[in-house]
Amino acid sequence: MPDINDEFAPHLLERFHIGGDWVPSRSGRYTAVVHPATEGTVFDAALADTDDMDRAVAAARAAFDKGPWPRMSGAERARLMTRLADRLAQRSELLARLATAQVGMPISLAENLVLTGLARYRYYAELAASYAFEDRRPTARGHARVRREPVGVAVLISPWNATFPITAHKVGAALAAGCTMIVKSPVESPVEGLILAECAAEAGFPPGVINVVTADRPESAYLVASPEVDKISFTGSVAAGRQIGLSAADRMARVTLELGGKSAAVILHDADLSTALPALAPFTMPFSGQICFSQTRILAPNSRFDEVVEAYSGAIGRLRLGDPWDRQTQVGPVLNARQRDRILGFIAEGVDEGGRIVLGGSRPSAFSQGFFIEPTVFVGVTPQMTIAREEIFGPVVTIQGYADEDEAVRLANDSELGLSGSVYSRDTEHAYEVACRIRTGQVGINGLELAPSVPFGGYKLSGIGREGGPEGLEAFLETKAVFMPVAA
Repeated sequence: MPDINDEFAPHLLERFHIGGDWVPSRSGRYTAVVHPATEGTVFDAALADTDDMDRAVAAARAAFDKGPWPRMSGAERARLMTRLADRLAQRSELLARLATAQVGMPISLAENLVLTGLARYRYYAELAASYAFEDRRPTARGHARVRREPVGVAVLISPWNATFPITAHKVGAALAAGCTMIVKSPVESPVEGLILAECAAEAGFPPGVINVVTADRPESAYLVASPEVDKISFTGSVAAGRQIGLSAADRMARVTLELGGKSAAVILHDADLSTALPALAPFTMPFSGQICFSQTRILAPNSRFDEVVEAYSGAIGRLRLGDPWDRQTQVGPVLNARQRDRILGFIAEGVDEGGRIVLGGSRPSAFSQGFFIEPTVFVGVTPQMTIAREEIFGPVVTIQGYADEDEAVRLANDSELGLSGSVYSRDTEHAYEVACRIRTGQVGINGLELAPSVPFGGYKLSGIGREGGPEGLEAFLETKAVFMPVAA
């Protein structure tokens, strides 16, 4: 594995960015970042304590209450945001290599997701310049000026699995709105946020606008509960999202929660499998299934069930499992031993409950180290089974049959989660009609894509609010109406 430590400044592992300065952690504690393919330590990174959190909140509060950022025009903010995107683009290779080094993401996927993140930063820079932060509406005695103002100090919490592009959604929208922020980096992938802070300083952002700390769960909970925090944007598990929602509700802080998914891919009777499966397969277990919108439930018509199982299993069986630094690798390791054991537990439970494995199902014998799991496909699955209901967050896909479209829609909606989904058909307008019946935040027709201008988020337990598009910006705004009399 390449030694990535020489590719960035040592202070990024030893300090946090607070109030425009690089400051040492007051905790004196460090976390070991372990490479999932070798099980060896890549580096140790500093962890924050509650004093560090207080410092970060105070810096963001002062920058919002007294600093220039919230008072700039959208166009002025856009200029600095474009500079930030330019400087991040200069570090694109490093950012991709960090994803591979820290969480084992195959390098080719990591490079693509860095481009996704950069597109999101640029989108929000452009939107900041063009968005109507004020409009006028006639009233009986004159008019009202309706203003969209920044919500205030925002805490932005991204997960380890796609830290850079998910953080881009949050930071881009918060900056465009005029918020100041604390970016809380995950312990598994701490460096991307600190690279962001370094680039923001180079771009000329006022002190305290972007503060970055790395912290574990207790300190993160302390940060979320701060009375000086106005807005929380969190991406992660349903369990953690519930706790954040409760904490925010206690003081009516604003929240955006993007939580889990158990998304269904509906293959309609007329689907052309020669084009549908190549479009679907990459989204069924991207990054070894460790992506929230993974299409982990394939629903196939009973009349074509065996055909779908054979074609899909064949496509997945040809995926190359191996070293994430190898550009030919399509499936790498999962994050750590705990994640591996959890996934293997789900696979065992699926067999115990009556499911049948047609591909994979165990640790590959070719690897003596690393947290690898074979891509696994189940059939004989009923909607009540654990593997059909729980987000496994691993390379495990179920294929279920249906008799007609009503049953397909019922199966797709038979979940507490509602984040994503897809429909495959030769008739795209009919596929659209089916998509409109599926209770999820996004549905792709004959494929999926990530577009910065389009909102992303979920129904039901998959979350509250949206990221991306104008909707993502508006999540960081408050609306104020000012009534004006008729001019004398």
